[in-house]
Amino acid sequence: MATVPADVQGPSDAELIESVRGGTIDAYGQLYERHVSAAYNLARQLARSQAEADDLVSEAFAKVLDTLRAGRGPDSAFRAYLLTALRHTAYDKTRREKKVDLTEDSERRRAGGG
Repeated sequence: MATVPADVQGPSDAELIESVRGGTIDAYGQLYERHVSAAYNLARQLARSQAEADDLVSEAFAKVLDTLRAGRGPDSAFRAYLLTALRHTAYDKTRREKKVDLTEDSERRRAGGG
């Protein structure tokens, strides 16, 4: 079943997800408002700066929107799906940064600078 905090009025997350898939972007705004604070709480734990946390939250919400528009993603449990997407976004960013660091280190060594 869809998870909606007790103090939230209006449609359930599942209903909003269905509306987004039907092309109602305003429904995604409601999902955003409902879950953005939870996303920021996690992003601050995973990021090294507030700017990086902002980027992670934005990218995770954008990815989930694209997924829903394509007819994929959750039918309910939006928050769990969003937080998982955010975690994956953070991990992917970390992997890319490590790969760049390793490449730069090996290039420096070959050039005799390290």
